[in-house]
Amino acid sequence: MTYDVKQSGERIRQLRIQHRYTQETLAKELNIDRSLLSHVEAGKRGCSVDLFVQLSNIFSVSLDLLILGKEQAMSSSVNDRDMLKMDIAELIGSLEAFQRKL
Repeated sequence: MTYDVKQSGERIRQLRIQHRYTQETLAKELNIDRSLLSHVEAGKRGCSVDLFVQLSNIFSVSLDLLILGKEQAMSSSVNDRDMLKMDIAELIGSLEAFQRKL
C-alpha cells in the first residue's frame, strides 16, 4: 500500500465532517490557512509530518489510517502481542522442564 495524496485528502475531509468541523475551524485549530486545508482535502497538496500528527491527535485515529487508509493497524499489534505471549509461555515451559532435569 502506498501514500495517495488524493485518497488521504478525502479521508481527512471525511473525518473533518464526521467531527463537525468546518474547514475554517479546523484550519484555526491546526494553525494553518484555510486554503491549505482545502488543497490538502482536494489532494492538490500533501501534508507535512507535523500536520499528520496534529490531525491524528484531533481525530483520535492512527497515522496509518490518515496516510495509508489502514483501519486495522491496531488489531495487528494485538495479534503480535498474543503471539509474543504464546512464545514466552513456551519458553517458560522449556526452562521449567530444563530446571527439573538438573
